[in-house]
Order: sequence, then structure tokens, then C-alpha cells
Amino acid sequence: MKTSHWKPLLVTALLAQGCGSTPKSSIDVPVADLEADYVVRERNPNPAPEWMKDMVRYKNENSGQGKQLFHGESGDVSDRNTGCDLAELDGKKRIASQIATMITNNIASSKAGKILINKDNPDDPDLRNHFESTIAAKSMAFLSGVRTDGVYWEERDYSKTGGRKRVYLCNAIVSINDLDFQKAMRRSADRAPEAIDDPDTKAAAKEALKSIDSEFKAQVSKKN
Repeated sequence: MKTSHWKPLLVTALLAQGCGSTPKSSIDVPVADLEADYVVRERNPNPAPEWMKDMVRYKNENSGQGKQLFHGESGDVSDRNTGCDLAELDGKKRIASQIATMITNNIASSKAGKILINKDNPDDPDLRNHFESTIAAKSMAFLSGVRTDGVYWEERDYSKTGGRKRVYLCNAIVSINDLDFQKAMRRSADRAPEAIDDPDTKAAAKEALKSIDSEFKAQVSKKN
């Protein structure tokens, strides 16, 4: 979606209300979610930021203009600070996963695509999934310039349904500019053929991945 400017919602005030700070106010009181199987005892920021209310819409409205946004989540954890760290890490993993998907799709459409197909069971996605997971893991080492633009956490009480009385769920929104994303993608693409044993298939993969930079630039230009 084309946007005319980067909306200044990810402001310093949002960052200041991260994991470590717990500002108290007249609205910072236990909040019950009647449709859920838990009670929210505390949340920060309060109220929840716009990106938490509708992540898809927020990403569509704020991505572009040289940046990409990714959402990370901790899952239920017992320690708030650990949860926030896990949420930020999950956001980075999603960046790496997108890079791996682009590389895998590129190889799949080339002569090297046969390495992603189980000859005995062509509909089995295991080979492709394994290759993509391998590339994603390697891509994590090439990420740089990733920023945490916002953190939101809730303290939840599941005791009314027999669960734990205090757990935390943390969410983070992270961003990476297009140049840093492209650099990480290129370095990952250069290393991806190392996962291929057959020399001819390896050469075909290298050839196919030569165009991935131009494909990414075309994709970005459409978004911007």
C-alpha cells in the first residue's frame, strides 16, 4: 500500500514504556476480558498501542518508504523481561524467515527446484520446509540494523479456568530498512547453495539467485 509519509506513531514515548517501566495511572488497573479465558491484571502501555489492535492494517499503513515492519510474540512466560526479549527475538526470526522464503521461492522456480521436491512423494513439503528453515537459521547471523519500535506486554491471570495465576505475554514490533534487508538477503543468498550437494544443482541455484536483488527492488518499488 502506498503511503505519503511515515506515520510518526512509533515515537519515543512508546519506546520509553518498554519492559522495564511500569507507569501507574488512574487507568492502570486490572482489566477483565470477558471473551477470554483469562483476566488481564496489568498492561503496558495502557491502553494497548494501535499496532496491537490491528497488526495487519498497521503494517499495511506504515510499511514502505524504506522500511519493513515485523511482529514478534513471546507466548506465555513467567518472567516479563524474558518475555520482551523473546518477543524481539521472534520479530527478528520473522525477518529471517521472510528472507528464507524469498530465496526458496527463487530456487523453486529454477532448474535447481528439484532439490525441494521429494521424488517419491511430490506433494510432501518436508524437503522444502527443511531447506527454508536451514536458510532462515543462517540468515539470522546476517541481520543488522533491526530496531525495536514498540513493546507491549500483559500480565494475565488464567486461574479462573484452572491455569496459572500470573503469566506474561509480550509483543514487539521491529523494523528493518530496505537496504539492510537487501544486504542480509544477498549474504544469505550467497550462502544458500552451500546446503546443496549436487554440483550441477548448486550451480543452477547460484545462477537463479543472481536475480533476487532486482526482484526485491521491484517488489519494494511497488510497495512504495
